[in-house]
Amino acid sequence: MKKTRTFLLFAVLLTLVFPFNRASSAAPSPYDLIEMVNGLRRNNGLPEMEIHNALMTSSQVQSDYLSSTYGTNFPGWEEGHTGAGGNKAIDRAIAAGYPVGPGWNVVENWAVGGDSTPLGDIVYGQWDDAAHMGNMLHPDVVHVGAGVTAGDGYVYYIMNFGVEYGSGGSGSGGVASTVPTTAVTPKVAPVTVATPEEDGSILHTVEKGQALWSIALAYETTVDQLRALNNLTANAVIYEGQTLMVRAPYTPTPSPTATETPRPPTRTPIPAQTAQPVATAVQEDAEGGFLGLDRQTMGLVLILISGVGLVLIVLGTMTRDKKQKTKAEE
Repeated sequence: MKKTRTFLLFAVLLTLVFPFNRASSAAPSPYDLIEMVNGLRRNNGLPEMEIHNALMTSSQVQSDYLSSTYGTNFPGWEEGHTGAGGNKAIDRAIAAGYPVGPGWNVVENWAVGGDSTPLGDIVYGQWDDAAHMGNMLHPDVVHVGAGVTAGDGYVYYIMNFGVEYGSGGSGSGGVASTVPTTAVTPKVAPVTVATPEEDGSILHTVEKGQALWSIALAYETTVDQLRALNNLTANAVIYEGQTLMVRAPYTPTPSPTATETPRPPTRTPIPAQTAQPVATAVQEDAEGGFLGLDRQTMGLVLILISGVGLVLIVLGTMTRDKKQKTKAEE
């Protein structure tokens, strides 16, 4: 028991004297960044860039400067290209000893990501536009350098490209008379848009010199959408002859099943009914007479009855007057 307590006390003392640091993933090296971009160039039929020590130095100087100056308060696009004293990429390269002559230029890519951001998200994500891809895929790039500086939860990336215009990447002449100040769009193979299939899907066959970003531009979509449709990772490369799905097939909307409703039976038409007169005091028979007599005969009977009644009334009156006269005479 005493030995156990002594061991625990010793362990606590070690923890206080030598505190354990939080484990963190190591940032990619500048050479990892260069290898990924050279892989992109190989995939597009372009020669690899040669690492130049002066460009490695100037790139590292700039990544260190951005990290110490901005930290997590990330700079704007133009600020990321501006170094100490307002110098530019070509200024830093010359200061590091890069031999810039007529027809040469130094162009630059910069980015910042989290300490766990995959390197492919930088090359194929943040640099997935015409300007940055134009630098990485420029056919006249001869030399390259890179700088990586990790800070508190972030990493700054810098790439400097030495371009000899007209050299085709060989660095062997054909130079222009002046140094261009802006990057030239690379000679990426044009993309012919495929015809949609019957199900609405669009499939594109990759041709030599085509890049994922140029295919996305041609079909008016994004690189992220192409990756999602084709299960491509952030650092995946495409190759000649590969079939890419640009648009998924349409999902047909199920139509409701029509249920046949039986028709109701045809109604038998009812003939028009003749309005019957309403009987009053005497119910007439089907022919409209009384006791089988027609109207004319019945009228004669009524006249006869009326005459008999009148006669009876007269006779009754005469008999009464005669009786009164006789009584008067007596």
